[in-house]
Amino acid sequence: MPSPTVLVATDLTARSDRPLDRAALLADQIGAGVTVAHVIEGPGFDREQDEDILRAVRASLPPALAEAAVVSDHGAAPGVLAALANSEKAAAIVTGTGRYNGLSDFFLGTAVDHLVRHAEQPVLVVKRRASGPYRSILVATDYSDGALQAFQTALRLFPDAKFELVNAYSVPFETRAPSATITEVAREEAEAEMAAFVARAAPPKLDAVHTLVAKGDVQTVIEQRVIRDAPDLVVIGSHGRSGWVQATLGSQASNLLKRLPSDVLVVRQTRD
Repeated sequence: MPSPTVLVATDLTARSDRPLDRAALLADQIGAGVTVAHVIEGPGFDREQDEDILRAVRASLPPALAEAAVVSDHGAAPGVLAALANSEKAAAIVTGTGRYNGLSDFFLGTAVDHLVRHAEQPVLVVKRRASGPYRSILVATDYSDGALQAFQTALRLFPDAKFELVNAYSVPFETRAPSATITEVAREEAEAEMAAFVARAAPPKLDAVHTLVAKGDVQTVIEQRVIRDAPDLVVIGSHGRSGWVQATLGSQASNLLKRLPSDVLVVRQTRD
């Protein structure tokens, strides 16, 4: 069985340093190799020019990636990266927040959205400088199958991390008939669903999983929690066009993702 691979995209600019450094750490953390991909939009160049580009990519790599595989291809970056990740059966795709990956355009068909919709692999969007392996991870959950797969993926990739599962719940009819009883029932139901969700996930280290249910909208609850606790990574589940990201986070999701200081791992729900 081939060893796992982390696929990381670079555009040969300084903004690629963070995803490259994170890819090296992630590969070491999960025991994987690294493939560095550079995509050139437009028609192909001649062979000599392509070889020059490969040499430039190799020269731009940090020492930790000295042994990484390097590939270059032509076409639309999102499609090329998704196809390459699928062909290599990569454990994850690592990318930055530059030209092709603006989180403010998450729902507008740009690379992150395309990769989430089409690649079978988790997509790690790197925002911070990599100073060490991921140790504290916030997982946003709505208790769906997509959220379950996202949590289980994070458990598999980062078995030594500490996790916080966060759910934001609403109170039915609160604006029309505010009631302490209704609020308490809504909280109890959310906590019961959280307990059932954790049982379904069956984390191997239950003491490494903390749960939080909080009344409010998803954007506010998650953003406040991230600002307060500064987790190393935020994990979000998605299953394509009808995924939790689009359906539950709502129209403000792009603003939330743009403002989050943490790295974000987006896991697309697969049939498995």
